[in-house]
Amino acid sequence: MVVTVHLHTTLQRRTPTGALRRLQVTLPAGGTLGDLLARLEVDPQPEAVLLVVNGRQADAGQALAEGDEVHLIPALSGGAPDGVIAVPWNSLKQTQFAEREV
Repeated sequence: MVVTVHLHTTLQRRTPTGALRRLQVTLPAGGTLGDLLARLEVDPQPEAVLLVVNGRQADAGQALAEGDEVHLIPALSGGAPDGVIAVPWNSLKQTQFAEREV
């Protein structure tokens, strides 16, 4: 069976011709999302990547079918480092961009 995989942000593969964002993957009949993740060497932990099959959130045990659309969306982390204060957008807009329209 063939499924289409959409790789988001940091999961995109670098190739000599640019970033690979979408690919077709052939799996044996009865293959699961976990099998696909193993083939692509993607961490299947829920905190590492959001798994979406045909527009619905899924888990690694979900069976895949011919023609499924799979989106692999890496978890994003972030925040302010220690000692840095986050500035609300409204405040930033008023102070730094007061001279021009944003």
